[in-house]
Amino acid sequence: MDVVIFGNRLFARLAAYALAHDSLHRPVAFTVHERYIADPQLAGLPVRRFEDLERILPPEQVAMIAPIGWTRMGGLREEVLATGKGKGYRFISYVSSRALTWPGFSVGENCMVFDGAIVEPYATIGRNCIIRAGATLSHDAELADHCFVAPRALIGGAARIGNNCVVGLNSTVNNGVRVAPRCFIASGAVVTADTAPDGIYRGNPARRSSVNVDKFGKLNR
Repeated sequence: MDVVIFGNRLFARLAAYALAHDSLHRPVAFTVHERYIADPQLAGLPVRRFEDLERILPPEQVAMIAPIGWTRMGGLREEVLATGKGKGYRFISYVSSRALTWPGFSVGENCMVFDGAIVEPYATIGRNCIIRAGATLSHDAELADHCFVAPRALIGGAARIGNNCVVGLNSTVNNGVRVAPRCFIASGAVVTADTAPDGIYRGNPARRSSVNVDKFGKLNR
């Protein structure tokens, strides 16, 4: 199936490469809002205006995927998913052939699971999530909607990650821990106890920062 990729930066280019070389889908274009179009092409494909995409590439002909990182704690990806579905587009998901998964594994719409990721039996993944290379979801772990799991992050057995969370590079969420919605787990943090919503957690063991995610500019660009 032909696919339009939302985005015009490096992560969108990476997604296009993965789809082209490791899926049955064929990237045919990128799309972003008009004010963000700096170049009419990316990686040899056209960049189209999202505002009137359905006129150029109607949803009857193409599907869409939105491989957006952790901007606004996944809120931008959530917004694009809702808007794209409102335009009539179906959102695909991608699971790398180099990821380690088990029978019965499934993901919701607009998910990407990259190479080297490990998803053990009985782990579940919601809608609109990105799991980067080398990350691990242990048995019975639950990842809710609109989350981003960075490379080499480890989510322990039966841990629960709430909506719109970011689990940073090389961080660890211990077995059975519940991470509340909209938490940012910083690179290298080790979360040993349940968290409260809207928090930034750093260190080993992880402690909540005095700044909430809504006040931390880097998370809301």
